Amino acid sequence: MPRFALALSVLALTIAAPLAQEAPPAPAPAAAPAPAPAAAPTITVDPHAIVDAMPKQGQLLTGLYATLATIELCNITVPEPGATAMNAHRRQLENDFHLEGESAQKAYDTVKADVEKTGVDCAEGSVDRKQTDAVIKVYSGT
Repeated sequence: MPRFALALSVLALTIAAPLAQEAPPAPAPAAAPAPAPAAAPTITVDPHAIVDAMPKQGQLLTGLYATLATIELCNITVPEPGATAMNAHRRQLENDFHLEGESAQKAYDTVKADVEKTGVDCAEGSVDRKQTDAVIKVYSGT
């Protein structure tokens, strides 16, 4: 009888192992449903939007043009070496942007027109005059 019990146990073990491997996996416990994917953001491109991507050198040239326009409109005398330094810096910046002759003059005229349109206060001690005097001092080295 012990042999019969042993044979029966060996038979049970040899049959149970392959059956266990072929059994389908137990279903996973019920979990909360997965959240719905987020809606894709809507991207709108405005072709008329103004993007300020002017390089620093361009801002310097525009500011120098505005200062020169104020000097011209207000008949301000720039002492040496300020006048020479301003003209040299203007030529350097214009060369950086490949502005020569007519194109440089057109760029200056455009900025000057904007300064005129905005209105310049040429009175001694005005904000416009103080800013222009400060720039002249920088170029004059004082």
